Amino acid sequence: MKKRSFWLGGLVLLTAWLAAYYGLVRPAFLTWGATAEEAARVFPADVTPAAIEYQCTRALTIGAPPEKVWERFVQLGIGRSGYYSYTWMENMFLAGIRNDFRIVPEWQNRPDREFVRSLQFGALKAGANGWAFDILEPGRVFFLNPGWGPFVMEAEGIGGTRVLIRSMAAGPVKIWAKIPMTIILDPVYFFMEKRMMNTIGNLAEGRPPFAKAGTAAAHAGFVLIGLLAAGVILTRPRKKIWILVPLAWAGAVLATTKDLQAALVAFVAGGLITAGFRLLGRRGWLLVLGAWIYAYLILIYARDAYVFFGLAFFPLAIAAGLGAGLLKRKGPVKA
Repeated sequence: MKKRSFWLGGLVLLTAWLAAYYGLVRPAFLTWGATAEEAARVFPADVTPAAIEYQCTRALTIGAPPEKVWERFVQLGIGRSGYYSYTWMENMFLAGIRNDFRIVPEWQNRPDREFVRSLQFGALKAGANGWAFDILEPGRVFFLNPGWGPFVMEAEGIGGTRVLIRSMAAGPVKIWAKIPMTIILDPVYFFMEKRMMNTIGNLAEGRPPFAKAGTAAAHAGFVLIGLLAAGVILTRPRKKIWILVPLAWAGAVLATTKDLQAALVAFVAGGLITAGFRLLGRRGWLLVLGAWIYAYLILIYARDAYVFFGLAFFPLAIAAGLGAGLLKRKGPVKA
């Protein structure tokens, strides 16, 4: 009976999440910051409307002239300014990206259709691991081709810029590809792009790229929860070898990207997943599902997801410690 209730609870959780995601969350982030008129506009390099399978339009008003915004966007890419987003997220999956917030003169003169690499590995093939940088109107419109763009910078008010980014895909998309694309890739695409737009906005306005308040405490939170997850894995009966799962992930990240923060996040993610399955056995998938939903909501809505996660780990660690203390006080459960 308990087993049936457990699986029923998981099904209810998943159903509720999918209903909220497709009904409220996804429609909102597909047009984040954009008006209805902007979402319906036809931009340069748009595909034929009849062939559209997927479209999103996002917008942000920046208090700096278009030329100040352009000089940031034109430096996109590995080996240049990076993507102004969460490098710890990108490098968790071995992308090998560094953000460089300087204005470098030689990066400003970008040849038309120059390849923009998205990953440190692989051939220079647009659509596979990067895009062609198509300059449609110098200083105002470019297109990362295929699939990501156009990027439009329009003067707004006195000394301001309206930035609009349109992404489109022609169909039809197979159902087996559409489901992971809309549930997994769409949110990732959004929170990385939102971070990029906000960072560029701050830099163009002459402000720091992002607030550093709470970052040191967030680092400590990640270390604390990582140690807690490792302790769970190592103190469970038998199969302590499972500690190699988070260690291998973190080691691969550190070896290929040299990004200590990304390696720490990889260790925590791998450690929490492994610890969940070590504690709950096959039922650990429900914990992973809940954590996945929670993580996506934070990444979608938080201003700085890393800081939010790190600070949230402190009460989680305290609750886990109190729970472990109660269990120890009660002693082993009799069969």
